[in-house]
Amino acid sequence: MNWKHKASLGAMVGGILLIGVATAGRACDTWVALADSTADHSVIVAKNSDRPPMEAQVLVQFAHQRHAPGEMVHCTYINIPQASETYEHFGSKLWWAFGYEAGMNEYGVAIGNEAVFSKEPLQWGDGLLGMDLVRLGLERGKTAYEAMHVIIDLITKYGQSGDCEHAGEWGKANYHNSYILADPKEAWVLETAGRYWAAKHLTHGVYSISNIYSIEKQWDEAHPQLVEHAVQMGWTKSAEDFNFARAYGDYWRKGSKNPGNMQVRRNMTMTCLRQDAGQVTPASMMKIARSHLEGTLVEPRWAAPESFWATPCMHDSPQSGYRSAASMVAHLRADQPPLLRQVYWASFSNPCSSVFKPFYLHGPTIPASYAAGTSMYSADSPWWWANRVKLLCDLNHPALCPVVRGVFDETERWEMDRQARVEAAAAQAMKAGKEAEAVALLQQFSNENCERVEKEYRQLNQTLPAKLVSAGINYLYVDYLKEWTAAKGVPLPLP
Repeated sequence: MNWKHKASLGAMVGGILLIGVATAGRACDTWVALADSTADHSVIVAKNSDRPPMEAQVLVQFAHQRHAPGEMVHCTYINIPQASETYEHFGSKLWWAFGYEAGMNEYGVAIGNEAVFSKEPLQWGDGLLGMDLVRLGLERGKTAYEAMHVIIDLITKYGQSGDCEHAGEWGKANYHNSYILADPKEAWVLETAGRYWAAKHLTHGVYSISNIYSIEKQWDEAHPQLVEHAVQMGWTKSAEDFNFARAYGDYWRKGSKNPGNMQVRRNMTMTCLRQDAGQVTPASMMKIARSHLEGTLVEPRWAAPESFWATPCMHDSPQSGYRSAASMVAHLRADQPPLLRQVYWASFSNPCSSVFKPFYLHGPTIPASYAAGTSMYSADSPWWWANRVKLLCDLNHPALCPVVRGVFDETERWEMDRQARVEAAAAQAMKAGKEAEAVALLQQFSNENCERVEKEYRQLNQTLPAKLVSAGINYLYVDYLKEWTAAKGVPLPLP
């Protein structure tokens, strides 16, 4: 991985990020619980998206659209033919890219992806980012299986490639991708290496992926030359010995990335899911998203932002240049009408110091302001409201994060209680043939919630600095944070 940094960030920050690459590196987690493992027999999929510090990951919504023959769509780096029809969806979007880290569409298809590292050569500049493929799968797939084959077909035709970081800002990055694709009835795991791939069908239980291949000797579909290619390359002795993760994964050669952090995080999310088997809820998925491996052998020694390991809720530091930029919990319910079939719970910045907010498709809309934000601080961007709270908490996490959680835990309890009552009223309205009334009820719920959360974020951004002055800064990496926040114009009470 070749990192180059702008001179304005200084040699110190450049060196810190190089250290981060050598240790924790890039990180994300996606996990899913199928109907037999959830409390209400739904399918629930979640993701923490980990990205460079200060990069806004906004939430966007696009309507169902029809497109003219011959129309092209401009992805991050290339143009490809547009589909005749694209579906309504939410997407957790890097502010500068076409694609998404995670999202959900009007048919209840939800997708999250991960960076994985393969012996297969990387392709640069003339293909589709994994994030582009997430968005294209959501726009063009009515089921998880259909969306998966949208991605497979596009990989086959265009390849997956390109710089996954904003040009001239963070550095250069490229990787292969794995995905969990879910709908209200099932899920698929798709893991890729260049144009090669393997896929596993999930109908029960739980599953998670991180930045390490998970499929080994059992899969349900695969590239027709998957095994033959590995044998020809000398990555496996024979077809009988073939193991996808071992043959294609690039983790054991000299100079490869250490898979330890990645495996620890996958083990953690799988353990939590198995412990909750039969009782998984959106709330329990949010708890996993907020984990810093507390209570385990690798829990942070002093505070969550000072962990020496990559954790599900990632904080950037000299140990890792990435942090959780946004989170998704998609609640997919096969027994509900389209308006209520899928609920998208979205959180900005690190989930440990943020709040999840529920949104609906088929009529209700999210605030247009949720799409605002770049890598420079803006007091008008909801993503930056959350990220400044996160940065303040990092400076004394034991003192400030409980204050934030005291506010947002109560908000999430209010949301879930009100959600049950509003959805019941909406269902009754639809039963009476009053679809517009049902949509209005959900929109009012969303508006009330967003207004409440905005007030809470603004209040926390005003009150936390004073609490920090009183409690004092207690953070290992103050110099690291000073350099980044100065470069990005973030107002923090730093010495």
